[in-house]
Amino acid sequence: MNPVTFSTLACPDWDIETVIAKATEYGYDGIEWRGGPQGHIQPDISASKKALLKQGCSDAGLVSVAVTAYTSFVSNVAEERQANLDELLRYADLAAELGANYVRTFLGELPIGVSLDASVYEKISECLDAASDYANSVGVKIAVEPHDDFVRSSTIVPIFNQVQHPALSVIWDIGNVFAAGEDLKVGFELLKNHLAYVQVKDGKGRDPNWRLCPLGEGDVPLKHAFELLLAINYRGALSVEWEYAWHPELDVPEIALPASLRTVQELLAAAQTESA
Repeated sequence: MNPVTFSTLACPDWDIETVIAKATEYGYDGIEWRGGPQGHIQPDISASKKALLKQGCSDAGLVSVAVTAYTSFVSNVAEERQANLDELLRYADLAAELGANYVRTFLGELPIGVSLDASVYEKISECLDAASDYANSVGVKIAVEPHDDFVRSSTIVPIFNQVQHPALSVIWDIGNVFAAGEDLKVGFELLKNHLAYVQVKDGKGRDPNWRLCPLGEGDVPLKHAFELLLAINYRGALSVEWEYAWHPELDVPEIALPASLRTVQELLAAAQTESA
C-alpha cells in the first residue's frame, strides 16, 4: 500500500505536537514538513524541538516524508545561487536529523527578461549536482518541486539529462501540472523514472482560471493518475497538499484533512479495481 501523508501547508496554526496528534487521529501514515520562516521547521530550531518531532513521529508510527526548503537557482549572480545552495544543504542536514527521506526544493522564478535556455539549466544543474552529492553523504535525497517557470514536466527533463545522480529525484504534483494544461500521461512518462513522491490536490479550470477545491470535486483526473502510478508499481507516498496557508477561504484542516484521506483511499481502491 502507498503511504498517504499530508503537507503542513494545510495547518499553519498547529504546533508540532498537534500535527502529529491529528495525523494519528485521522489515520495518515506520515507528514510532509514545510520549512521556511512560515513553516513548522527550520535548520536552526532547537534540539529539543527536533527531538520532539522525531520521537513523536516514531512513537506514532508516522514517517516524515520530506522537509521543504524554499530555494532558487536561476539568478545570474553566483553569490545568490551559492547562498541558496548553502540553504539547501542546511535543510539536508535537518532532514537527516529528523529521519526524513527527502528535501523538497524549488528551482526558482526566472528574472524578468530571462528565457529558459541552456545557460539557465547549466546554473541549476551545477547547484543540484553539488546538493545531490551532499545529500547522498548524509543519507537523504533531493526532490525537485516543479513550480513557477518549471511546472511542466518537459521543463524538468533537461535537468535529469545533465544531472544523473541517484540522490536527485522529482515530485509529481498532479494538480499543478493539470492546471498548467499538461496531459497527465505525457508528463508522467517524462518523470516516472525519477519520482520521489506524489502530491495530490484538486481544482477546477486551468490557469489562469484555476481554483482549488476539495479532493474528488474538481476537474483533475486523480483516478487516472493513480492508475498510471499503479501501472509502474509505484510504492511511494501520496501526499495531500491542502493549500490552506495560502488560501484561507478553503475548508479548515480539521474538515479538509480527514475528507482528503477518505477520498484518496477511495480513488486508489477504484484505480486498483480498474487495473486488476
